[in-house]
Amino acid sequence: MFDRFFIIIGGWALSLISFFTNLSFKGENENASIDPAMLEKLNFDINTKQARYETRFDKLRDDLLEILLKRHVMGLVIIGFVAISFFTGLEIGAMYLVIVIMAYIFLMQYPHMKEQRGYSDLNQELPYALRHMSIELKAGRGLHDALITIRNANYGSLSREFNRVLEEIKFGKSTEDSLLEMSHRVKSEGLTRAIHQIVGTLRVGGNLAGSLEIIAKDISFDMQIKLKEFSQKLNSFILIYTFIVILAPVISLIMLMAASTVMGDVISSELLFVIYGIFFPMVVMFMGLFIKKLEPKI
Repeated sequence: MFDRFFIIIGGWALSLISFFTNLSFKGENENASIDPAMLEKLNFDINTKQARYETRFDKLRDDLLEILLKRHVMGLVIIGFVAISFFTGLEIGAMYLVIVIMAYIFLMQYPHMKEQRGYSDLNQELPYALRHMSIELKAGRGLHDALITIRNANYGSLSREFNRVLEEIKFGKSTEDSLLEMSHRVKSEGLTRAIHQIVGTLRVGGNLAGSLEIIAKDISFDMQIKLKEFSQKLNSFILIYTFIVILAPVISLIMLMAASTVMGDVISSELLFVIYGIFFPMVVMFMGLFIKKLEPKI
């Protein structure tokens, strides 16, 4: 996480140096933007031209990001930071810069976050869908019929993906290629394992129904193990969370008050506002995101 953050900062710093060395307000530089190759290496989706948008925010995000990634806009952001720091203090300028950086990162990461959220229910539904397919195959139905059954059932994003596979097969793509493309498109270890089992059975034959049932049992067992490990980590994390979120602010405030009665003002009121109005809330938010990251994707 931090290595990507410093890569972003370094890339922006190089772009700003290039901006100030080639500063010009002529028409030829009006559309200058950040090199997209740098952002693509960081797995940021910066495509701003799309044929259709699912929501209005998608179009707004693309239009806004296209403007914000221009070099002269980046230069204006830095100039704004310098001006705010000069007239109101470095603390307020730092708050402004942190907010701007977080806005940039959110806009760049939004497509990835949206994609991950769209598949959040897949791993939960996968064992039931595999058992359903196993029952259909044991009843004598073919693989395509089993896929149609899963598509018509209420398995959320898994049903949508199977519908896409069936549409691709309908228009001429082979079953193996469609399934393998789905395994590359959807990041799920259990689904990838099931798809490779299906493809292997299509190529060399075998008892696909029994294999899918075994895979479903293994996925359910893995889910139980991950939940148990997460609960153990969460119990240990509660102590750290309690100290940082509750005890640290209170102890710091008591120490500052005691020092102020003896030595006078230890820190300025602006810095105190930044610590309790920005720093500690950001720590709470970061720890909440960290807990969410530890949560098993089941």
